[in-house]
Amino acid sequence: MKKFNWGNGITLVIALFVIGTLSVVSYMISLDFYLVNNNHYEEGVEYQQVIDSKARTAALDEEVVVLFDEERIAIKIVFPESIIDQAQSGDINLYRPNNSELDLKLPIEFEGGATHVIPMERMEKGKWVLTINWTMNDLDYTTEKVIII
Repeated sequence: MKKFNWGNGITLVIALFVIGTLSVVSYMISLDFYLVNNNHYEEGVEYQQVIDSKARTAALDEEVVVLFDEERIAIKIVFPESIIDQAQSGDINLYRPNNSELDLKLPIEFEGGATHVIPMERMEKGKWVLTINWTMNDLDYTTEKVIII
């Protein structure tokens, strides 16, 4: 009968290390992954503008309010009158991090009133990122909220 010596131990450790490494590599290759955005490079270069627009939004006296309307099963976005009076254009983006095919982009109709309602009946459950962009006095403003449905 053969004894277990240090040579056999080193061989066993190296074999287990190689098997473990190959297992982790094959698991990582099999995972689905999604880019945050298809045009991430262009958005990364222009991200300082997003930072500035968020800072301008934070400096406003009144903020945009995002509410959940349980009766209608919808998201309500309420703009203060100061924004409604001065805003020129804008849009609402609903971004789904794990499936870009579900993303929504809706224009903001400031003439229609201060409250905008987005029905959620057709939206999948999970994490959504709500981004509201608008232009006021030739400056861009951005507010962002994470929504879990």
